[in-house]
Amino acid sequence: MSEGHTSILEQEKKELSFNRQFILSPRSLDIPEDWNSIELDSRSYLYSHYNLEFTQSKSNQRTLILLGFLLDPLNPEKTNQQILDAISQIEGFDKVLANTFGYAGKFILFYKDVDAFKVFHDATGLKELFYFKHKKNIWCASQPNLIKKYTELELDENTAQFYSSPIFFKRKERIADTTQYKSLKHLSANYHLNLFTGKSERYYPDQKLIPVKLDLAVDESVIILKGIFAAISFRHKLLIAVTAGMDSRMMLAGSHSLPDKPTYFILKTNNLTDNHFDIKTPKSLFKKMGLMFNIIEYSENVDLEIKENIIRTAELINPTHIAPFYNVHYKKHKGFMNIISVSEFARNYYHYQANSESISGKTLARLNGFEGIEFIETTYGDWINENAMVFKERGFNILDMFYWEEKMGNWLANGRTATNTFIDDFSPFNCKNLMTLFLSVDEKYRDRYNPIFHKKIIERMSKDTLMVPINGNLKYSVIKWLVILKIYPIYKKIQLYLKAN
Repeated sequence: MSEGHTSILEQEKKELSFNRQFILSPRSLDIPEDWNSIELDSRSYLYSHYNLEFTQSKSNQRTLILLGFLLDPLNPEKTNQQILDAISQIEGFDKVLANTFGYAGKFILFYKDVDAFKVFHDATGLKELFYFKHKKNIWCASQPNLIKKYTELELDENTAQFYSSPIFFKRKERIADTTQYKSLKHLSANYHLNLFTGKSERYYPDQKLIPVKLDLAVDESVIILKGIFAAISFRHKLLIAVTAGMDSRMMLAGSHSLPDKPTYFILKTNNLTDNHFDIKTPKSLFKKMGLMFNIIEYSENVDLEIKENIIRTAELINPTHIAPFYNVHYKKHKGFMNIISVSEFARNYYHYQANSESISGKTLARLNGFEGIEFIETTYGDWINENAMVFKERGFNILDMFYWEEKMGNWLANGRTATNTFIDDFSPFNCKNLMTLFLSVDEKYRDRYNPIFHKKIIERMSKDTLMVPINGNLKYSVIKWLVILKIYPIYKKIQLYLKAN
């Protein structure tokens, strides 16, 4: 191995070690010199990797620190600093928090004044935060492994069995705010953390959900989404994976009119042949639209030291994802923003499989693929007891909120933290006001298999992107017609009954 090659590997190992992560410690730590660092007070030292955006603003004895980024859909050219400076003029934590609802982004925001020291994250908690209270000291970090590097963590006998089980290592999905360690919690989406007390508190939904008519919701959603795409494209080159599905079609519709064209692609993994509908569909569509579509093949080769370092510092990385993300995203698209999207939170994802009026912990465990695991059934039951009344009083469907907080706040967030080792990413849906607007639309227009609302948004943003059907394979076509004929819910109930008996 040449000296130059060795030097590159060492630089990559350094950069990929806890890449885009952070830690808040009650004491000074021996952190690499090129990390950002700030002493907030004698018991609060904040450190962040140099690839994680760091912005600070001070006003009238208030300090705000932003890790990550905020985007203003109505003023796309605004920078992190301009947005944070405007927010810092607002007095009081609650008002500051509420003011962020109109912004999109992926972030951690620390707020400190003479009376409060609190932290919260983006709408779906994609920028993860774990917190550990030991005596009077509080640690926070982007992953448990980073806290564990500097202090001792003890396994929790109530959760350790699940977190060491084959199903966890297969799914790599945490449950609610739990971890495998005592006193170490995962901050849930829609909660903030008091750094004086170490206690978290729900802050959303804070108002009653007001129904919005379909056409008005489409108009408002298009304005916000186009503003978000404009804002992120001002800052980065965009990388967008396109398949046959709904989410990627919406990302294509929202982005293809941008002056600087994104790189549209699909990774040709082992299970994808040229005849697979996730390749045939976008390939046909892009040909009709006259746009370039990149079908990317990649090497499975990754230096063993690089791989071991990534597994050690990216706690829930899927080993099969290392090669494509390292060889394609990191090596060939460094500096790009990887655009992702999950709109199932507003597509009645679980509504065919359960009655939201008679939900239980066992039901939610079954819906999430963890049927029969007592720890999960109990945890989800506690979540229902704590939140069902709040959701009902404020007009939110508990199944929608379960998808928002559990699937996006855990399943999606876990994965994003791991893959952020290689490339930063962002979902344009990650905006509290936009997500609220989506849930304000009548459920009949946002069906999982026939989402009229979503299709109207796509049509308004770009009719050309509908020249080829979305999810046009036989399975989805049959389900779509069963839904239109109002037969599918009956079929699903019969299927679930037969499965249970």
